[in-house]
Amino acid sequence: MAGGYRAEMQSPMRILLVDDEAGIRKILRLFLELEGFTVFEAVTANQAIQLIKKEKPHLVILDIILCGQTGFDVCEWIKGNPDTKDIIVILFTALNQDHDYREGQRVGCNLYLTKPQNPKDIVEKVKEFLNVKQGAASE
Repeated sequence: MAGGYRAEMQSPMRILLVDDEAGIRKILRLFLELEGFTVFEAVTANQAIQLIKKEKPHLVILDIILCGQTGFDVCEWIKGNPDTKDIIVILFTALNQDHDYREGQRVGCNLYLTKPQNPKDIVEKVKEFLNVKQGAASE
């Protein structure tokens, strides 16, 4: 069992960042890559869905306000698809109204964070979620 856990730990965890703001993607990518994660980026909902199908990330950090479909739509697609339903989704957005938070819950996000956030805090949340997933996979 321990060998399987180590093999899982050695393989870099894949994270998809979906945000139309290049500066946010750049800083989060830097902090995540420093922790050893493999990071992919998307600007639109359609790009996100295509990358999810191709790269099968372990976790998605997803803005809500995107060109075309919303982050809510992407999250609902992820959680409603048998092949992707176990992907962890963190909604990371400037939307901070109660109805936005409830919609995030409705579509199945694992965590709803409002901007701005310290990138170090986001990385810590990512590590917490992926450690839980890794621990479950190794048992």
